[in-house]
Parts: sequence; structure tokens; C-alpha cells
Amino acid sequence: MYPKDIGYILLRLNIIPGSKAIEAGTGSGGLTQVLAAYMGDKGHVFSFEMQDEMQNLAKKNLARINLSERVTFVSRNIQDGFEIENADALFLDLPNPYDYLLQIIQALKPGGYFGTLLPTTNQVNKLLINLARNDFIFVDVCEILLRFYQSEPEKFRPVDRMVAHTGFLVFARSILPKQETPHS
Repeated sequence: MYPKDIGYILLRLNIIPGSKAIEAGTGSGGLTQVLAAYMGDKGHVFSFEMQDEMQNLAKKNLARINLSERVTFVSRNIQDGFEIENADALFLDLPNPYDYLLQIIQALKPGGYFGTLLPTTNQVNKLLINLARNDFIFVDVCEILLRFYQSEPEKFRPVDRMVAHTGFLVFARSILPKQETPHS
């Protein structure tokens, strides 16, 4: 996950000191670190990752910056649920977030913020259909492009290379009370 995406994710998920957030697809813990730092001592991150090697790397990275106490790492398939309720925000870095809408609804507080990062349009389309079927509101899709320029007055122009498409960011809010099954 790139800094250009992480900063916007923080804003769109309304991450503030004291927030309680869930993430799945921890990877090396880049987003985890920033979430933990922004939430402060009173906030907490619950991070779900199935790959032990990645979870161990994320734990090591959090320990390096002394934020381990702000994160609970969970090694479990989120298909079985998060077993956490009333989270302020939930972010999935997984290829199939549409398969977990029931678990998302059960974990978020009413009005809680949901976000995900998807690389392809067909994944986004499938998610949008399922978000609409499950009455999610304020649905937005965007991608963040960051372009740098050469900082020499005689050669002021865009640099030759840039990190462009890293993924589509999708954000939504669920205002539904917890339900038994999502609409598919």
C-alpha cells in the first residue's frame, strides 16, 4: 500500500484518536502502522491476516516503532466473522470484499465506515452491485494519482516515471442494523 493511498484512506475512514478499526489483509503492516499511530493510545486496530509469515513481519514492523500495544493481530479466516462489534471503521485489502458484506455489517457500528482497495474494474463492479443490494450508502470509487515534477527551474516538467494506478479505492457506509444474511 502506497502513502498516496494511505493518507486518503485515513480521511475517508474518519480515523481519529480513540478510533476502533478493523483491517484484513495485513500484509507487511504499512496501513496497520499508520492506523495505530493516528488512533493514539486510546484507539485500537484489529488486524486479520491468514499468512503467518506476513503477520509475523507486520508484528516485527509494529514493534520497531513501539506501536504493538495498539494492535491485536488475529490469524483467522474472516469468513468466520470478526467477533468484534461496533467498530468505527473497517478496511479490506482482499480481492473479494463482496464475499464478506455480512461480516462487515456485523462488525461495524451503524454508520461505520468501510473501505477497500481493488486493482480491477470487474472487482469494483461486483462490489458496487453487492453494496447497493445491501443498502450501503455514500458509495464512492476513486483512484489516487500522484505526479512529481523535476524541481530544476531550467527543466521544470513532470518526471519521466510515476506510480500511477495502484488500485481503485471504494468507500461506503452501512447504516443497517445487524442482519442474518446479506442480499446477493
